[in-house]
Amino acid sequence: MKLWIALLRGINIGGKHIVSMKDLRELLSGLGYANVRTYIQSDNCVVRSR
Repeated sequence: MKLWIALLRGINIGGKHIVSMKDLRELLSGLGYANVRTYIQSDNCVVRSR
């Protein structure tokens, strides 16, 4: 499995329409990624995929 890093920008800035890290992990897991991890509230993610 390959390791992927997603550096997302422009999310959770300004306090409006905040995406929770739990919801982001569940979304990525639902898309088929494994070992989904997020870091703090930065929206940076590390996942594994085939």
